[in-house]
Amino acid sequence: MRLRCRRCNAPIGLDDFVYIAYHAHTLGANRVEVHFQCGRCGHRGERMLRQADWDELMLSYLENDERSVEEWMATEQLGPITAEEIRAVRRALRSENLLESLRAWERARNEEQLE
Repeated sequence: MRLRCRRCNAPIGLDDFVYIAYHAHTLGANRVEVHFQCGRCGHRGERMLRQADWDELMLSYLENDERSVEEWMATEQLGPITAEEIRAVRRALRSENLLESLRAWERARNEEQLE
C-alpha cells in the first residue's frame, strides 16, 4: 500500500506526516487517522486507514527508507524547521564565503575523481 496526494499523485513519505492518531475500537478493526502535507504541491490531506493497512504502510516505508529506525526517530525529535532557521540558511546561501567554499570542495572532489 502507498499513500499518494490526491491533487498531484505524488507519493507521500514519512516526513510528510503532520498528525497521526490511533482510534481503538472494542468491536471491529482499529483505525489510524493520518494527516499529511504533500512535499511536491503542499496539498494537505487526511486518510483513515485500518490498522493492518497502517502496519503494511509503515513496513514498506521502513524497508524502502535509506535511514535506520533510530535515525528516523532522531530526525522526528528535532521538530519542524522554524522560519528563523529558513532565513538563516538563505542568508548563508547568499554569502560569498559559503558559495566559494562549496566551489572549492567541488573542485577538489572533481580533481580526486580524475586521479
